[in-house]
Amino acid sequence: MVGMCQVNMLDEEWMMKAKCRAIEREMFFDKYEEDPILAKTVDETICLQCPVIRECFTWGTTNSEWGVWGGVYLVDGEPSPSKNAHKTKDVWSMILEAVSDG
Repeated sequence: MVGMCQVNMLDEEWMMKAKCRAIEREMFFDKYEEDPILAKTVDETICLQCPVIRECFTWGTTNSEWGVWGGVYLVDGEPSPSKNAHKTKDVWSMILEAVSDG
């Protein structure tokens, strides 16, 4: 099942390992929504290179988050078709492989 790895929701230590932790938060919300080139850069050079992409996606979906979590733009914890429309089939494949339990 995609994104259902075991993440201790009380232990946020994984967040300290996130590649994005020192990046401006708006890069994963308003700026991501407004700029498809920026969104592609976030997906490919930050999220897909992050050592905790699976934990991030799981956190986002489990906690009904908004914004980019594990390389996927979520609205109430669900992938947003419109906010993720810029992703190519190859990028989707890489993200799904990275966030799945397999």
